Amino acid sequence: MENGSIDTSAATTPVRRGLAPPLVGLLALFVAFLGTPLTHSLSVTGYRVLGREQSYLVFLPLGLLAFALLVAAVRSRKESTATVLGYISALLIWAGWAAYAFKFNEISLQMPMATVAGSARPVNLLFIQGSVGICVAILAYFVLDKDTKCNAFLWLQRRLQLNLGRPQSGHERNFGRVTFMETLTVLWFCYGASLFMGDPRFLGYDHPVTYGLIGGLLLWGGYLLYRLFHFTRVMAAIRYAIPTKAILWIPLGEFFPRWGFYKEIWLQPWNYRGQIAAALLVFMALGVLATLIPQRRVKV
Repeated sequence: MENGSIDTSAATTPVRRGLAPPLVGLLALFVAFLGTPLTHSLSVTGYRVLGREQSYLVFLPLGLLAFALLVAAVRSRKESTATVLGYISALLIWAGWAAYAFKFNEISLQMPMATVAGSARPVNLLFIQGSVGICVAILAYFVLDKDTKCNAFLWLQRRLQLNLGRPQSGHERNFGRVTFMETLTVLWFCYGASLFMGDPRFLGYDHPVTYGLIGGLLLWGGYLLYRLFHFTRVMAAIRYAIPTKAILWIPLGEFFPRWGFYKEIWLQPWNYRGQIAAALLVFMALGVLATLIPQRRVKV
């Protein structure tokens, strides 16, 4: 989440070509939110088309494509191109390399479902859950970065009274790299956190504390949405929408379907071809639109 990206004084000032708050925030939210279910659909389709044993023929090239997009994002001098490509590359590299790496041993060793406190779970989810410690260590590195512009990290620095020195003046940010790392680490951490919350050895889906945590996440996500809808710069809004989406995805994408509020249609794209195709078209159209809208400069 970025610091100094909101211009509340300009909230009622039309942005060039008619795009003004809250439309900027809504566009960013849709771009960020649609990416996750579409990535899930891509993953399950890869396993279904080629089968579990041959799925590497999909996921390894997908990771290579993601890496190529990342290189293009890092090399781009345009904030819009760098941000969008950085976001897409992170989603694809998670699906193509990271998530498949967690699943490889399960497939190769033909591991059955694991029984966890009386409930069955895929083994690869336990691997992801166990890797959260590494994710936290990586996040600690960013928390201790004196040049960070992330609101969450800056808040932690203030609360922990970390005197890291003055930020480096004139430090040029690489938006492709920033967006890629933010998307990857936030996705990783929030996914792991949701697995711990749903694990009956810790809390479980029907634990009273879990209900309280989900309510708290909804309130937190609602506050972040309120802030997001005051953004006037699309790319800054997209980078802010990425962690906003990750926080809201835990209740809306992970827990609500488990509680029977609606089906996870993104995990059965072959049964919901029309809906998934429409979501993909909207995602692509909004992504292109986001790169075409001029970036409005704001006072920080």
